[in-house]
Amino acid sequence: MPESTKDKIRFLVAEDEPDLREIIVFFLESNFNATVVEAANGEIAKQILENDSKFEFVISDYNMPIVNGGQLLQFIREASFPIKFILVSAANISEIKEFSSVQPDGHVEKPGFSQKLKSLVRELLPASIHAEPLSEYSRVSIKQLFSLGVANYPLFAKLSDQKYVKVIHQDEPFRKDEFDRFKNKNIDYLYIENKHSNGFFDLLKNSYLARLQVAVTSSEKTAITLDIATAIQEMASIFGFSPQLEEMTKAGVTAAMNNISKSSSLKSLLDELKMDEGGYLAIHSSRLPYLANHISTLMGWESESTALKMAYASMLHDSVIHDQLHEKFDSDDTIQSAELSLSNKDLELFMYHPIKAADVAKQFKGMPPDVDVIIAQHHENCDGTGFPHQLNHTKISPLSSAFIIAHDLLCFYEKSGDQFKMEDFVKEYESKYTSGFFKKIMKQLSTHPFK
Repeated sequence: MPESTKDKIRFLVAEDEPDLREIIVFFLESNFNATVVEAANGEIAKQILENDSKFEFVISDYNMPIVNGGQLLQFIREASFPIKFILVSAANISEIKEFSSVQPDGHVEKPGFSQKLKSLVRELLPASIHAEPLSEYSRVSIKQLFSLGVANYPLFAKLSDQKYVKVIHQDEPFRKDEFDRFKNKNIDYLYIENKHSNGFFDLLKNSYLARLQVAVTSSEKTAITLDIATAIQEMASIFGFSPQLEEMTKAGVTAAMNNISKSSSLKSLLDELKMDEGGYLAIHSSRLPYLANHISTLMGWESESTALKMAYASMLHDSVIHDQLHEKFDSDDTIQSAELSLSNKDLELFMYHPIKAADVAKQFKGMPPDVDVIIAQHHENCDGTGFPHQLNHTKISPLSSAFIIAHDLLCFYEKSGDQFKMEDFVKEYESKYTSGFFKKIMKQLSTHPFK
């Protein structure tokens, strides 16, 4: 730890996504009396530590090339470095082999990592250490400023630890000529006043999400819904609800609606989205609109409004959980099976994810009615053994009933692969769905071929 209250706290940040790494670095430097060193992956972080292990904290992602966050933690523990290790990741550490033998000092789950990370660092620091920034200014890379294109706050050049001079006024453009002017003077950083740091953090976050949005929506891939579903997961896992998440979800819904209108074959739509081309949840959320719409059509509920609701619910229903947790629980939706297969922490997360995802949907402007209800009920069961509210068929809406069966049908389809037969699904699930709209839907599925 720092030897005096004025010594800076040293952080090593290991994150392979450059823009996100810069956001984390800015957050640490603007909220703590900190010096931050960056590593683009776990291997680089190891090399840095081998030469200089005098860090108070390592802040690391898990999913990184060459050396992941778990392997980096194992290296730190084996070397007996007295460093606090904080994992900033949506990864479920109880499911990762590296964390079975060593545990991080803290795990900050995305989304909303910023305030959680701030609280955890303060908790792990001795009370004698001065955590607050000693300077009234925080540095900002000229690369970040160039990406924003405008100086939303006054910018200063650092002449000494005590003296800063204003070089860019608020709302002035920051284009290539400004970037080159400072770069030619070997100035890589300018400074903003700390009172503006929270606002600037939000600007960086929104700019990152906007660039991700542009990159995905400009894709020329046929199955664009997969790209968008992947981006929705990334956005939600890092920052939770945002205007960019809303726009990206709308783009995914539009793509799904276009695909439905252009294809008469349900099987061809599902097969275009191969399980080895993306994360489990992204594939799952991309396929679900087609099955949900198929069931709605069989029930005589076919309309653009219904298809729109099913598409929105598909894109958002699992947006607040991660791949490992969903794959472990799969389609067995009883409370008893959840209690047997999940840790207490994962059980709580999974049990309430329908409510949390529904709350995300409620924040969208112009969201069609009933979408939040479909999402909130998508793990309920016909007989009342589902969750989170143990509703039975009399309390579950017709569209929710269709969505629930579509959800189970998709999980069965993904398990069966090329061996899938609709009659096998009906045979396995007909005893589960014996009442109300559930029974009517199963009857329709049993009498209509899957093609």
